Amino acid sequence: MVKKQTIVKIVSFLSAALLVIGGFWIREYNKNQQYLLMIENQYSRAFEQLNSSLNSVSIAMQKMAYVSSAKKMGALSAEIFSEAELAKTALSELPMGQSNISTIYRFLSQVGNYTLSVSKNITNENGVSSKQREELKKLSQTANEVTQVINDSGIEHNNAEKWAKAIEDGLNNVVDEESLAASLTELEENLADYPTLIYDGPYSDHILEKQPLMTGAAVEYSQNEAQDIARKVAGADNKLRFEDMQGGKIECYRFVDNNINVAVSKRGGYVVYMRKNRVVGENLLSYEQALLKAKRFLQEMQIYNMTDTYYYTDNGVCVINFAYLDGQTICYTDLIKVGVAMDTGEIMLLETAGYLTNHTERAFKTAEFTIEQASEKISSDLEISESAIALIPTDSGGEVRCYEFLCKAQDNQEILVYINMLTLEEEQIYILLKSDGGTLVK
Repeated sequence: MVKKQTIVKIVSFLSAALLVIGGFWIREYNKNQQYLLMIENQYSRAFEQLNSSLNSVSIAMQKMAYVSSAKKMGALSAEIFSEAELAKTALSELPMGQSNISTIYRFLSQVGNYTLSVSKNITNENGVSSKQREELKKLSQTANEVTQVINDSGIEHNNAEKWAKAIEDGLNNVVDEESLAASLTELEENLADYPTLIYDGPYSDHILEKQPLMTGAAVEYSQNEAQDIARKVAGADNKLRFEDMQGGKIECYRFVDNNINVAVSKRGGYVVYMRKNRVVGENLLSYEQALLKAKRFLQEMQIYNMTDTYYYTDNGVCVINFAYLDGQTICYTDLIKVGVAMDTGEIMLLETAGYLTNHTERAFKTAEFTIEQASEKISSDLEISESAIALIPTDSGGEVRCYEFLCKAQDNQEILVYINMLTLEEEQIYILLKSDGGTLVK
């Protein structure tokens, strides 16, 4: 017969075990609820940003079809460019699994740059051609289509359970017909007649279609190797996890952690982009301090011989454009963007696609004409302030080496003029737009 004391001990032990097990499951449940809340906050915030930015692009595009003044066209094109970049960042933060949405990314890349290009025509008093108005109309229709799909998806996807399922489906390479990924994939197929745009911008189709020079024949990196690279570029205390593969000209592994997104090329193990999303506080840094931090970051990434060109500040982040310096030649084809938070100096942005696409060892031809001969080709209405040697992209997707002249017009407007070193042809003219936020070229 079992003693009463033994029974009491057994009951006490079982009770304690049940309490421990119960406490464990409660903690696990609470932890899972916290994870779900984090998922909901992260993806819902990205989804809301995508929705808001696409709506802004759509409305601004509708207005642009009827604008004739240079001032209003410039304001609208700047708004479209900014909102399209925000939409790209937000879209990259959402779980898309193996979905191919390259056309949508291309649209978001092009819409801002194309409208800036059209705005330049009005600034130069050339007006907007009927062909450009037709292309603006098509872009506006595309913006409406993309916006409508996102709006329709909002009811189904703005909760944690849906996002968690989307992540699981992506990992299992399954596409739920009611998911955001499925909706965007269907839209991608419907955009087969999306217009081909040829214009003087960095996202013109003929430039986007170039095969990247640095990744084409590079060694393949594993997912784990790419993850180590992503964690290094994102900085300390990140818990980046593999999200999905991204296709396109540069195939990438994409890693995410709360408000961080990093893409690393499968070939070569290059960081294609790194984006952080947080509210930036009061501006405490000067541009010079931000530039120093950006230069140090590039050196830490073992990216050398880069020179800063122009910059702009948006939502507290100073985005500095760097070009590769080949001897004395500034290669504007080989571009890298670095974004620095003006409150703490944290690196918020890195974009290297231009550099990865165009950078290569070059053998430049000897100049046929001197810089003094080239300066004689500058309009008498312009006063030359500075000069340099530059490699610039051509409309056909090539590149040409020029003398670069920074000039000042009679109204004090600053102008960049590029004269071909081999032919003395005037290859390009840009207007510098300076403000408290930085400098842009049009």
